[in-house]
Formats: sequence, structure tokens, C-alpha cells
Amino acid sequence: MPECSEITAMSEEDLYFEIPGEQPSSPPTPEEKTPPSAAPPASPRAATRPAPPSTPVRSHPRQRNWRLTLALAGIGLVLLVAILAVLTFSVAITPTSGTASYPYTVTYDVIFPHGELVQIGNISIVAIPYPDRVSLSVDKVPYEIRINETREITAKHGTVTLLGIALLSFDFTLDAEYRGMTGTDATFRLAVRTSDQIPKFMIDRLLPGDVQARPS
Repeated sequence: MPECSEITAMSEEDLYFEIPGEQPSSPPTPEEKTPPSAAPPASPRAATRPAPPSTPVRSHPRQRNWRLTLALAGIGLVLLVAILAVLTFSVAITPTSGTASYPYTVTYDVIFPHGELVQIGNISIVAIPYPDRVSLSVDKVPYEIRINETREITAKHGTVTLLGIALLSFDFTLDAEYRGMTGTDATFRLAVRTSDQIPKFMIDRLLPGDVQARPS
């Protein structure tokens, strides 16, 4: 028998051969690997959906009614206190010690009706005017004041109370300057001098409503 060539193990390079008419190709190398397949596109359903809008919590009708009732009660209470404050506001006039000084002054132009009683607080004043002078009775104390003359006609102590609570306490004087006659009535410039600074609206309360008075 003819001798058989001995078959030995061959590598892939030893088995590489060319096919006539085709371009030679390089043998595959161990480093070349098949590229991984691209991942499939994400499904639109897999995308995160926005959270549904939250439904506002509605207050119970009883809760709204309770708040409305509370608000109306608060308004009513404020109005009641304001009305009581106006009704109970007062200025009490008492005798003064006569040792105070009076650095604050508010002046008014006033007209006292001829021969009629005028009450400033609890101070009683009656004026009988003449062209050149006036006769005054202040708490039954007589004064004769000539035209353009100024006299202190009384000195008192005042206490302002509100809702029965004393808010202010001060001494004051009334200085009257006779300015002549308006018709048959007496015209004065009345100065209210006080020991402490007092709001003007409180001093206004001293003057009665039936007396014509305006700040001068």
C-alpha cells in the first residue's frame, strides 16, 4: 500500500486558501467579534406618565358657616365696644389744688347767648353783654370784663373716663377775652390752658352743643 501522509492538526491559518476569481480576504482574527445588537427602542407606553391633578379638598358647609358666624360675632363685638365707649365717654370737673402750671393752650371763638345759662362741664356761666364791657357770673361768682380785656374766670381739675376707667387727669383754666357784641349776644375768645397735653377732641367735649364755638 502506498504510504499515507501523516495528518497532523492544523490551525485555521493553515486551512486558509484562495478561491480563483475572488478578492482575497484576510483571515479572521481572534480579536474580531460580532458587534452587539442595538437595544430595541423603548416603548411609548413605558414612558413615565404625569401624575393626575390633585383634587382640592372642599371644606364642609358646616365649617364655612362656623367661620362666617365667628367673623360676624367679632365685628358685632367691636361695634358694641365702640358704641359703649362713645356713650360712656365723659369729663368730670372738680376743684383744683391751684398749684399747677399750664403750658398748653387751645383757643376758641365763642358766642354766649344773652342772659342764658351756659354749662362748660359743670361750670355755670351767664353773660350780660354791653358795648364796652360784659358782666359774667361764673358759678355765681361775678366778673366785670371790659372789651379786649382778658380775665381768668375759673380754674378746675378734669378727669376723662371711658367705660368707667380714668384715662386722663389734668388741671385747666378758662381765660375769657371779651370781643364785643354780636347782635345781643356776647363774643369771647376763650382760652383753655391745661397742665398736660390733652387731645383737642377731648377739650371740645367741654363746650356744650348750644354754644357757637370754633377754633381760633
